Amino acid sequence: MSGANAIIERALELYFAGIQCEVWEKLLPSGWIKKLVLKGDLILYENIKCRKTLENYRPEDYTQESLKAKGWKKV
Repeated sequence: MSGANAIIERALELYFAGIQCEVWEKLLPSGWIKKLVLKGDLILYENIKCRKTLENYRPEDYTQESLKAKGWKKV
């Protein structure tokens, strides 16, 4: 199955690489970030309360398995 998964993942990478999009962000005085992703006939609108960059972290806490176990979903 790992060979089939690799083929599917590569096909998805190629498919999404061909999609052109624009990303726009606006920082509000309240600290919220509004984000627009424009992809052809699709608009993704997000409100982000917090954006952090972690420099000192334990990589083992952020493997695919541990993130999935904590309810995260890869997009």
